[in-house]
Amino acid sequence: MTQATVTSKETKLQASANLPATARVVVIGGGAVGCSVLYHLAEMGWSDCVLLEKNELTSGSTWHAAGNCPNYVGSWTMMKIQSYSTALYRKLGDLVDYPMNYHVTGAIRLAHSRQRMEEFRHVQAMGRHMGVEFEEMSNADMQAIYPFLETHDLYGGQWDPLDGDIDPAQLTQALAKGARDMGAKIIRFCPVTGVERINDEWKITTPNGEIRAEYVVNAAGYRAGELGKMFGRDVPCVSLA
Repeated sequence: MTQATVTSKETKLQASANLPATARVVVIGGGAVGCSVLYHLAEMGWSDCVLLEKNELTSGSTWHAAGNCPNYVGSWTMMKIQSYSTALYRKLGDLVDYPMNYHVTGAIRLAHSRQRMEEFRHVQAMGRHMGVEFEEMSNADMQAIYPFLETHDLYGGQWDPLDGDIDPAQLTQALAKGARDMGAKIIRFCPVTGVERINDEWKITTPNGEIRAEYVVNAAGYRAGELGKMFGRDVPCVSLA
């Protein structure tokens, strides 16, 4: 028997031992979204929550994400989400005592048409109402920051001072640590094989046993469609991996 086989068996036994019989919420998927859901539930006082991950945390969609953190977007709802997220990222490492690579660098967006500049002004006005500041820039303003920029075909630009990037894996681990510290439970190497509605609760089946919950969250990333079928739901997503 190889060391890898022994380690695998030990991991499965540990997962079986840690799987509770019930939980208020079961989150399926241990990426950035799943761990964020768990963190925020625990932060609101719902500590009786369990996250199930089929492999390691961040082993699915999250590990190869670019980690870009812009505030710029044409949707009011998405801007609220993005501005909340970047504000959280700026303090999360200190809140949960976990180091993260998060860089607030700022970013310039270029307008190659008058229509694009009008879009920038629309987004700037929308952001102003929710406390997200953007700055309109002339070609001269942009060249002052980056002298090598060719501006002959530009109509201006927009500066987002809080644009930046983050390490998605470190973000996930920070959210996971914060959730655990607040009482939530994370069980790795515990794939979900079935979901069934029984009376007023859900029964979630895994190779390590069953767990019943009031609510289930599908945070399975590129496998959300597979999981959705267990609920009898069609999740309109396509995996490009």
